[in-house]
Amino acid sequence: MRKTSTGSTPVRGAKTAKSTSSATSQKTSTSSTTSSLQSNQTSLKKPSTVKRSGASVSQNSLSPKNASPRNSRSPSPSSATSKPIRATASSSIKDAIAQARLKKATNKTSTKEEEQEIGAKSLNVIVKQAKSSGRINISHRSLKAIPEEVWRMYEVDPKSITIDFSGGGSDVWYETVDLVRMVAADNQLEVIDKRIAEFNALLHNNNLSSLPKEFGELQSLTTLNLSINRFSDLPDCLTTLSSLVELQLSSNKLTGVLDSSFGNLSKLEILDISSNEITGLPKEIENLKNLRKLNLAKNKLKEIPGLATSGMRNLEELEISENKLEIVFIGLNGQTVELHSLKRLDIRQNRLKALDESQNATIFHPTIKLPKLKELLASLNLFENFGPLLHTTPDLEILDIGDNKFRELPEGLLTLKSLKRLDLSNNDLKTLPAELGMLTALDFLGWEGNPIRNAPKGPKSTAAVLKTLRDRLTTVDFENMDEPTIPERATNHARTSIDTDVKTSALGTVSQQNISSRTLDLSKKSLTTVSEEDLQEITFEPSTVLLGFNLLQTIPISFKLFRTNITCFQLDHNKFTTFPTFEDKSIVFPNVSRLDLSANQLTSLPDDSQQTPFPNLQVLNVNNCRIESLPTKFPFPKLTTFLATSNLLTSITPPTFENMEVVDISNNNINFLPPLLGDITTIKTLLVEGNSFRVP
Repeated sequence: MRKTSTGSTPVRGAKTAKSTSSATSQKTSTSSTTSSLQSNQTSLKKPSTVKRSGASVSQNSLSPKNASPRNSRSPSPSSATSKPIRATASSSIKDAIAQARLKKATNKTSTKEEEQEIGAKSLNVIVKQAKSSGRINISHRSLKAIPEEVWRMYEVDPKSITIDFSGGGSDVWYETVDLVRMVAADNQLEVIDKRIAEFNALLHNNNLSSLPKEFGELQSLTTLNLSINRFSDLPDCLTTLSSLVELQLSSNKLTGVLDSSFGNLSKLEILDISSNEITGLPKEIENLKNLRKLNLAKNKLKEIPGLATSGMRNLEELEISENKLEIVFIGLNGQTVELHSLKRLDIRQNRLKALDESQNATIFHPTIKLPKLKELLASLNLFENFGPLLHTTPDLEILDIGDNKFRELPEGLLTLKSLKRLDLSNNDLKTLPAELGMLTALDFLGWEGNPIRNAPKGPKSTAAVLKTLRDRLTTVDFENMDEPTIPERATNHARTSIDTDVKTSALGTVSQQNISSRTLDLSKKSLTTVSEEDLQEITFEPSTVLLGFNLLQTIPISFKLFRTNITCFQLDHNKFTTFPTFEDKSIVFPNVSRLDLSANQLTSLPDDSQQTPFPNLQVLNVNNCRIESLPTKFPFPKLTTFLATSNLLTSITPPTFENMEVVDISNNNINFLPPLLGDITTIKTLLVEGNSFRVP
């Protein structure tokens, strides 16, 4: 059978190629050609498609091979039929492209509508959850106003109320709770609807400059954050919020002196009005007696009235950095104020020269006491000293006094055994005392930027510097120094100073000086005093001073040169008749913990009404003196060891020995031992033998 041309269309009356073909062959050929045409028509109806740029285009309509006979060598009658097929294909392409564009536009519209629908559904879900949780968060939504869905979240249609406890209801009205927290931060809000009175709102980081008066109706509101807004005045409605505990107003446009009505917020515990342009505070701030945290940093304050006298005894954190303060605590009038809860004090970057106005504060009568203080940040000021403040901060862990005017270490610093971080940088310090090496809790020591003559060499890490300071404690035998020594003149007459012919460049033949323990031994020299000139010859900073077996009646005032270094005075076997003091009451040895006055002519000891130069005394030895009675209370709050054997005591009172651990009152004339002495549980060793009583 002859193969017919695929895609050809027979024309009635046409002649075949071979006239000899039989009728049967013609019939067969016609049938085959008709079948082929039907096949092509079928392929046009169901073309395979290729997706291009979103439009479906028929392969048949694009391929010219499908529009003409594959094997024809000359035009055939079938070509007349192929032209309308091409026209149909071209039309299909245009229709497909048009449909694709329409579908794309429809998709964009539907996508936007879907997003809006999703957003609406999301907000509805949030509102629904808020009804049962009492909390809603609509932050970061670029909102210009609070959505109506939020304002109307508690509205109930009476017709929709049904009582159904089956649990199948989607929104049961009887399970709603009051909204107690609303976060609308980081939006574009410009105004707040008066319906805000229905909510407890957090509205920080917006463009708010006012609040509706209805806001003042939030009598149960406890926390309010309005920071990073545009308030230029304190809204009147805020001062009526009687339950407010926390108020955040930082980074606004507040100026001038705050309104006196601010004092109405008597329950306030946390107040942050930092980063504004406030120039003054009302006296009524004294009413905020419950404040725990007060942040006034980055304003233009020149003074803070009533800070110490207002009774802010609960204040734990006070931040007043970056202001124009010259004095922190004003109006004390010589009174002592104790902020017994304060743990953090930040006074950096002001114009401070003093903490208070008093010029007469001493370790015995400090004007400010901060017993719980952990952090004191005082850099970038004009301080030259702190007075006795550091004696009242035994738990201090962080001290930053960089960029000030200190010429020597602040008084009491070396007693801070809990100190972990110390910044002394950029001051006028001439030396780094070896005692710093004994502050073993230090993790950081900053000292750069000082004109230090004895600066540690080598590694500059804190551990290395502290070790260098400790390593300076090296034993030096002054009798065997390279410089020739002049034998000590054999004489028994009293000396008013160390003779020049018995000393080298460092006290010469004065008996062996042990720098490893920082011991200065001037014992057995018949001294009546020691001059400053003599002590300036010393090449190290003594910690222990041995002055026993001399003719001293008081401690030479020249030792004030080392008042922050000395920890022990040994003054036994001298001519003391009274407990050592100085006419200049400002002379204090804050680090002296041991005092030996044994074998002197003392008849009495000071009580707590008297000022002594040794506020941190722990061990007192007055053995073999002439003491007849003891005070009811010593002026040494840290005294733990009291040695008073072989005196003239006839009686004692238990309060004298409170907090002591070792008490030796043996070999006296005590005729009665009070039973209440047994109530002092701190006493571990009590020596009472050699007295006149028989039965305690």
